[in-house]
Amino acid sequence: MTRARIIGIGLLLVCVQAGLAQQAAEPPVEETSATVATTESTSYETGGWLSWQKMTGDWGGARTELADAGITFDLDYTQVFQGNAHGGRRTTNAFRASGSSDLEVKLDTGKMGLWPGGTFIIHAETLWGGGIDPKVGALLPVNFNAALPGSAEPGFGLDEGGRVLLSEWIYQHVLFEGKLILLGGKLWGARAFDANVFANNHKTQFMNVAFRNNVLIPPFLPYTNLGVGAIVNPTPWLSIMSAVADTEGRAKTTGFETTFHGDTNTTVIHEWAFKIKPFDLPGNQRVGFVWSSMDSDRVDPPWMFDKTAELVFRMLGPSLAQKVVNTVAKFETVGDNVMIYYNFDQYLCTEADDPTQGIGMFGRFGWARQDVNPGAHFYSIGMGGKGVVPTRDNDTFGVGYYFLDLSNQLPAFYHSEQGVECYYNIEVAPWLHVSPDLQVIMNPGGADFNDVAIVYGLRMRMTL
Repeated sequence: MTRARIIGIGLLLVCVQAGLAQQAAEPPVEETSATVATTESTSYETGGWLSWQKMTGDWGGARTELADAGITFDLDYTQVFQGNAHGGRRTTNAFRASGSSDLEVKLDTGKMGLWPGGTFIIHAETLWGGGIDPKVGALLPVNFNAALPGSAEPGFGLDEGGRVLLSEWIYQHVLFEGKLILLGGKLWGARAFDANVFANNHKTQFMNVAFRNNVLIPPFLPYTNLGVGAIVNPTPWLSIMSAVADTEGRAKTTGFETTFHGDTNTTVIHEWAFKIKPFDLPGNQRVGFVWSSMDSDRVDPPWMFDKTAELVFRMLGPSLAQKVVNTVAKFETVGDNVMIYYNFDQYLCTEADDPTQGIGMFGRFGWARQDVNPGAHFYSIGMGGKGVVPTRDNDTFGVGYYFLDLSNQLPAFYHSEQGVECYYNIEVAPWLHVSPDLQVIMNPGGADFNDVAIVYGLRMRMTL
């Protein structure tokens, strides 16, 4: 495997984007850790067309019949428009469109008359458009969807936009009435780990990577990789989750070329998730750790760049400077890597007849070894809610702040990046949502090279 050798911004961008996320067909925000996938019969056509749950309806009853027989199809389409109005790397020609379509098929073996407790999940996606991130120049991309493998457009360093990926294929088995769930295959860890009610869905909530999951996890768990896991639910208020996965997996391949070839680089992730109800208001507390056996490059610069790194980056720019460093520098490696994380969401008030309608808070914290991780500490905090506007019970909103503290072993001119994002998700119909979005990124790139970036956006999502 070819490993990037980068100083400062280059290294962090590769860590965040090349592994972006252990995270693709995300679960709904109401989904709990107790189960990863469910297949239930749904009424798709009630009232007029704008009241249907899916845009294409019930297919003359076929959709409901298939669901009752254990076969469900979920297809959605997401389109994002974003522009960089001020600051960042550049504002000229700084308006981009990007999007994705996702197809997820679930096969319930019990309903299909095969064996009880089993579910097969197959997820395919098409992504297009490179997004606005190259114009903003932030360490944490302002559009999670546009940073996924396969989404970049020609001219931004990759020419794979529009590629169709079979991102996930999973088998899940439920035992002992849900107290034990086993799963394996090529999967995205965000289906179960580091979930959050108010900041966990890039298609309906925040768009910035900072509010999708803890950004210090991706270097350990690439976006979709081969692995196995188990979820233990000893009580209704506790879930204990563990997984072992390939550290080098790729969303664009089967994963077998790295899992069973050459060095075995393995990641272990473990999480304890607690359900709490202070003052009878629902909330969640999660704590976990991640460890990888893969050799990791130290982030402190070799002697030849110790005093000249800032000059090299200012003269050549981040992209060209990265290539020069990759060519001439030799980084020391460390035999493993580790990080810990914490995550909470808590409702502050809810409607008496609908516990999902109300206002709440969320927050995340992460710590990682400074000698091999460009990001040493990560914090995010914010508020979210549903139905806060009278007569708009299904609209949602969110406002959040993040702070990424960079390793002290990086060149001194790299210190931190922080940002604010707010969105309002308007339900035009149950199958159609439109979300205006505004982001302000301070110190984009983790240094003082670029002015404050102001990014505006509009997202449309349809469930077909």
